[in-house]
Amino acid sequence: MVLVIAFFALLLLGIPIALVVLIASTMGIAAYSGTSLQIVTQFLFSGLNNYVLLAIPFFIMSGTIASRGNTSKYLTQVMRMIFGRIKGGSVIAAIAACTFFAAISGSSIATIVAVGSLMMPALIKEAYPESMAIGSITAGGSIGVLIPPSAPMIVLCVAMGTSVGQQFVSGIIPGLLLALAWCLYVYIVSRKHNYGSAEKYTARESLSILFKAIPALLYPIIVLGGIYSGLTTPTEAAAISVVYVILIELFVYRTTKPKDLIAGLKGSLVSAATMTLIVSAAQVLTWFVTTQQIPVIVTGWITGAVSSKIPFLLLVLLMFFVAGCFMDLVALLLILGPIMSPLLASYGVNPIHFGVICIMAAQISFITPPFGLNLYVSMNLTKKGLVDVAKYTLPYLIILVGVTLLITFCEPISMFLPNLMKPV
Repeated sequence: MVLVIAFFALLLLGIPIALVVLIASTMGIAAYSGTSLQIVTQFLFSGLNNYVLLAIPFFIMSGTIASRGNTSKYLTQVMRMIFGRIKGGSVIAAIAACTFFAAISGSSIATIVAVGSLMMPALIKEAYPESMAIGSITAGGSIGVLIPPSAPMIVLCVAMGTSVGQQFVSGIIPGLLLALAWCLYVYIVSRKHNYGSAEKYTARESLSILFKAIPALLYPIIVLGGIYSGLTTPTEAAAISVVYVILIELFVYRTTKPKDLIAGLKGSLVSAATMTLIVSAAQVLTWFVTTQQIPVIVTGWITGAVSSKIPFLLLVLLMFFVAGCFMDLVALLLILGPIMSPLLASYGVNPIHFGVICIMAAQISFITPPFGLNLYVSMNLTKKGLVDVAKYTLPYLIILVGVTLLITFCEPISMFLPNLMKPV
């Protein structure tokens, strides 16, 4: 009870989530455990002693550099060249750019900023409604946590002891399916209301755009291809991604200066350090709840109340969605992941499939008021109010919920690719 009260009291006071987890865990240990508080320090450091965690700061760095440079610009141009010929093509191109850039940044925020800053003004200038321009990119940015490389996926794998490579690849088909559903909605609405006009490119213009975008298009192929082929570990691939994006921004596109690079690295290191501190603090919480047999209690309660797989999966979705409205995604995965993990075998749920469900449920909370993170990022970009941005995003949210339910109850969609590869 002390742990729960302290946790929510600190959360309501606006304390950073890493400190909330650490302070609440320490209070719980002091109140209910006879162990010395030195255990807190030990687990803070042991929580960081994981080679896979090194991938997080590297992927954040490469995504930040790409979003500040010309990588996102050329990716967006290619998508407009491909999809600009059809009705709603520019909006579809924006969603496709979000999907592709997610394979570079692994971040919801970076995806919205990189694509939104380029595409939102352009879409409004092309006479698309503000609702479609803002809503599509606000929702599209959320795909950054589903399409690999995803930092939250790495965190979940560390917490549950599952394969990062398999978890990464499990998000590809769900991510593409979600993007396709959004694009289909945009196409139908655009045809009905005659939004947008077809963009035409000459063969010379198309080749020029494609040639400039080749280095950016090769990024996910080099990084993710190395992981899936087994040539590199996720951590090695993350380090390669930083070197690669620095080289193309400095020496190929030549628009990023060394001082800009340093500023980008500084910001990404702060983000990575914040996430790493959450991981470290969560290890203390995990030790406490394990020694107090909380997972055993939760397991007994759920197995007694839930009799089959479908209600269990619905319960997982509900828990992660509700908690995701109030908590940072990384902390949420670190806390609820290990608690729910012992239940998976009882209900015949694959841990990798469970990971996709968790990510998608949390993804819904990203675009759900009052605490949806993506809504606030778009508010900052567009200077619109929360109610407006939430209203614009509503159709895409409904589609996201539908696709999430489909993925949840049709396991082969997420497990087809993981079943083809060896654990990495």
